[in-house]
Amino acid sequence: MDGIVCANRPQGIRSEARMNIGQPGCAAYAMPRSLRRALNGLFVASLVLSLTVVMGSGAVVSDRDASIVVALSVLLAATYAVGFVDRARSAGSDRRKVRVAPVGTAVVSPGRVLRWLGTLTVVWAGLMAFSAGFSWLGFPLIALYVQVLPLRLAIPAVTVGTAVVVAAREVQAGVLEAPQVAGPVMGALVSTLLVLGYQALHRECQARLSLIEELVVTRDALAASQREAGRLAERQRLAREIHDTVAQGLSSVIMLLRATDAALPPDASLARERTAAAAEVATANLAECRRFLHELNPLPLVETPLPEALRRLVDRSAEGGPSTAFHLHGEPYPLGAECDVALLRLTQEALANVRGHAHATTCVVSLCYLDDRVTLDVFDDGKGFDPELPRQDSGGGFGLHGMRQRIAELGGVLTVESTIGEGTVVAASVPMPNGGTS
Repeated sequence: MDGIVCANRPQGIRSEARMNIGQPGCAAYAMPRSLRRALNGLFVASLVLSLTVVMGSGAVVSDRDASIVVALSVLLAATYAVGFVDRARSAGSDRRKVRVAPVGTAVVSPGRVLRWLGTLTVVWAGLMAFSAGFSWLGFPLIALYVQVLPLRLAIPAVTVGTAVVVAAREVQAGVLEAPQVAGPVMGALVSTLLVLGYQALHRECQARLSLIEELVVTRDALAASQREAGRLAERQRLAREIHDTVAQGLSSVIMLLRATDAALPPDASLARERTAAAAEVATANLAECRRFLHELNPLPLVETPLPEALRRLVDRSAEGGPSTAFHLHGEPYPLGAECDVALLRLTQEALANVRGHAHATTCVVSLCYLDDRVTLDVFDDGKGFDPELPRQDSGGGFGLHGMRQRIAELGGVLTVESTIGEGTVVAASVPMPNGGTS
């Protein structure tokens, strides 16, 4: 009965919904399409066969009762179709209801299922009162009982349906014999076992599909974790290689130039000037090299979570600068090393601008963990500036423009709101990575 929809599970968990076979008010929604089509075909075939036997050349009902039998047959077919046609008519709205309904709430109550099956049974019993030829309909109805109702209700319903068939045959034959009882009982038993066997097979298939889905998700998460670990390992390797070669070489060059400058005679002004220029260039390149190493392997995040690293950074920034506070909102969850580094660098850049340019008295850094993203705000009450004008950081880098690009690479957004004389707010919003869990 595809028209009965249940919402006692979150939207999107297909395997759990389909495995709810045998639950009142839910089994119809979980009925596989193949079983539904087979059941519909069996019902139509049984109704046509019964009408042929009852209304055919050897009709067992009088002409006066024929119109009543036809009316009841039409009523039975219409009642049966209501449960299936209703789903097709309101499929879109039902999906929306399932999507927004709270867990444990049924879009259609089990009472509606019971009323539907009760109406079918009563109309079928009325047809059986005219002729036992309608006992063919017992097979699809018994299968429907077992499929839709929980077992504790399906067994009494099957018993009632079998009793109706036996009683009709007794009335028609005028005597109750063993074959008249054994036939309907065996038919009901076979129908019940077939449906129960199909349900067990369907549950097993859905359990395996659910396991495969979980394995795929786990495999993807493991692959992402391995890629992240490989990237971090490569960054650390590069940092070590650059430190041991380029940085050490530049340090040696600077020391040699200073030693050369000290050994020059007093009248070698030109040589001393060029030696000083070379030392200045080497010193600047060494500083840039160390900055690059710091970005490859940021020390504050090696063994410290992002909130604690930001708190320490804020505490250091408050020494000899404006009053700076750090606020944490929400429960922290892992963001990944790349995101942690980007937010730490953004905070360093913003605090450096506050100390060097803002002339502020108060600065507040706020880190907020939301359900689907993390936000970082740095506010100061300084002199402000025009965000449209290009600015550089204190080290001659790209400043906030470079950080905006870095945040954009993570799928986030960096905004700067500032008004001259009213302070500045630097706000970053980064979506929660796939590996994070709130």
